[in-house]
Amino acid sequence: MRELSLDQLRALLTVVELGSFSRAAERLHLSQSAVSLQIRELETRLGVRLIDRLGKRAHASAAGTEVLAQARGLLDGAHRIEDTARRHRDGWLGRVRIGTGVSVLTYLLPPVLARLGRTHPGLEIVLSVGTALEMRRRLVDNEIDVGVIVAPVPERELLGDALRSDPLYAVLPPAAKDAPRAITPAQFARHPLVIEGGTRMDEIALDWLRAGGIEPRPAMQVGNIEAIKQVVAAGLGAAVLSGDALLTAASRRGLVVRPLRPAQRRDLLCVRRRDKPLDPALDAVCRAIDTALRTR
Repeated sequence: MRELSLDQLRALLTVVELGSFSRAAERLHLSQSAVSLQIRELETRLGVRLIDRLGKRAHASAAGTEVLAQARGLLDGAHRIEDTARRHRDGWLGRVRIGTGVSVLTYLLPPVLARLGRTHPGLEIVLSVGTALEMRRRLVDNEIDVGVIVAPVPERELLGDALRSDPLYAVLPPAAKDAPRAITPAQFARHPLVIEGGTRMDEIALDWLRAGGIEPRPAMQVGNIEAIKQVVAAGLGAAVLSGDALLTAASRRGLVVRPLRPAQRRDLLCVRRRDKPLDPALDAVCRAIDTALRTR
């Protein structure tokens, strides 16, 4: 038997949907005789009757109903192939899945994404947000293509390129305006600890406190950095944040900001699988991230 024709399956589906050979011919921009011929040839190839003519309407036979159930999947696949080819023909560069944390997405990535939109309009970006651990797992499982995450990256499957190393700061409530020029773990521990929850930044802050002889007991977990700053400004605790969350005067309003002693830093990496091909779309994204975020 010759291979099935998608045109014949499309004709069958259209006739059944519209209940009419003439209306199907209009939709498909064919003559009614051409549609009838396609249906006859399909019935001959399959050896079964696919259309029942009841009165003035055309209905799928029992066999036709089951054939259509399979045909819809084939036709949907054909549409997706055509869409893919059209996107490439029209200048579509590709899709890149980026994973990162809330802080990086909020304070660092928007200008990168805006620039990519201007310079590569055919590029499709899909964003995922989570902890560094979650993003590393998703990279290993090839669920995302590139991650902008905080070190370390211990997985052997992953390759991390250093972007920047940012100092971390103690963010204290307004009542601490007379705090020393740099804050030790003991001095920080006078305030209830506010954390984001489950992030690499939290781990760095907790390790800093432990190294200073303080066993940290977070008093509040707030899943948003802007909310953390509001909580601290309200006098409900203190937090450790990166400098990008505190760049403008407005972002520091009502807060007392001091460096940590000993100093702590957040090392930001651009991470992908070692074995992942650097296609044009992924290469464009990695270059844009490196250009915008790398400390030189």
